Parts: sequence; C-alpha cells; structure tokens
Amino acid sequence: MQRLLPLQGGRNFRDLGGYPTEDGRHVRQRLIYRTGVLAYLTEDDQRQLNSLGIRLLCDFRHARERRREVIGWARRDLRHVHWDYDAEAVSLRRLIGGDSPLSAEVAYGAMIRLYGELPELFREPYADLFARIAAGEVPLVFGCTAGKDRTGLAAALLLTSLQVPWSHVVADFELTDTLVDLERVLTERRQGMGLEEHEHLRIVNLPKEVRAPLLAAKPAYLEAAFDSIRARYGSFGGYLSSALHVSAEDLQKIRRLLLE
Repeated sequence: MQRLLPLQGGRNFRDLGGYPTEDGRHVRQRLIYRTGVLAYLTEDDQRQLNSLGIRLLCDFRHARERRREVIGWARRDLRHVHWDYDAEAVSLRRLIGGDSPLSAEVAYGAMIRLYGELPELFREPYADLFARIAAGEVPLVFGCTAGKDRTGLAAALLLTSLQVPWSHVVADFELTDTLVDLERVLTERRQGMGLEEHEHLRIVNLPKEVRAPLLAAKPAYLEAAFDSIRARYGSFGGYLSSALHVSAEDLQKIRRLLLE
C-alpha cells in the first residue's frame, strides 16, 4: 500500500493502517495518520487532506514551536488540540549537558536518554490521544515537527496496543529515515526542526556525522523507550493502564474501531 501521502508542503504524513496484528487482523486504513509539521501545506495539499475526512489534529509541539510554524489548515469540523509543557523538557541541550563538547557518541547517548524519558514526559498527550480514539474521534492525525520522536513513539505505543508485531512497529518507526531527508530539512528550512534558536544554530554548525544521530530514527531509540516503560511499570500493559489510563474496556473499543 502507499503509506506516504505525497503532499507538496507536507512532511512525513502517512497512514498507520495496513499493518498485520498477532491475531491475524489488520489495522484499518484511513483512520489514523502520523505527520511532521503541517505549516507549509499548499492549497492542493489542504484539499487532499480535506478529502480524508480528518476530524482531529493532535499537535505534540510545544508553544514556541507552534508560534514559529503556524498551521493554517482549518475547517469548521476540524479540531486542533495541543498540550502546553516546558520546552526544556525535550531540549537536547539539557540532555547533552549545556555547552559540553558534542560528538556522535554523545549525541547518540542524548537520544537514548530522551527516548527513555519520553513515556513519562508525554503521559498527558499520549493518554489524551488514546482517550480520543476510544471515544471514536477518528479519522485523526497526530504529529510534531519532524514527525519522528514524539510522533514516532506515539505511533509505536498505538501499534503495540493493537498487537502489531514488534518488527512492524520498528519498521514503521524507521520509515522516517527512508521517507524524509531531515538533513535537507534542517539546512534548507532553518526554522523547520522546531529547536530553540541557539540549539538550532549549534546543530546546523555541527559536522554532519555528529548531527546524524540527532536526525535518525534508530531502533535502539524506540527500544530505550519501551525498556523504560517495562522498568517503571513492569509491562507495556501496566503503562497503558497506570500511566495512560487506558482501561480494558477502552482497549477493546480501540481495537474494535481500528482493526479489521
């Protein structure tokens, strides 16, 4: 199936449907989409998205990102939701350690730490996403700036809750590396990565091999997130119920809605 929607001004906009589950079913198409920033959509792009009947846009970006790259896509029946949180919480500068020298190894370690923290940092947005799906607010799209980190983990959580095998969960995560040239995005659209100004300039000026871990969608990052979930909650199911407040009934509703 064609997973990526060919939007002129879009980034990493794709359908999460079509993946098989462990019990022999498949994720329904045209119900859940994931994306990068939607601030540069053309009129043709907006018409294409409107034809999908999307009812809800869940924006994982923080307030400064939303102000810097404003989404102009709007319809009377399209709701935009977002969550306010401290931008420093997802700051690579914090994870790297201020102005310490940066190497590829340090950058990789920072990404591992970021993913280890994301399940807790984004408990509220992820819980709200699951609640809205359980309530039937589909079709919907969720996204951030690159559509890689905050969005990638949200997609992995949702696919795992639907019992999609881990190999497919990882493959969906890695697709960002194939479908989006984030190196080009970083250098051509200098506000496009959603990083704070001093962080952005620092990353742009780094050697390409040092930047690479920050822009990649490595399976080890996703594994770090799920390792932290199991360490804190004992299991993925424990995280769903305790952290995201997804009840057994909610999970049944989500699976009935999204699987065929």
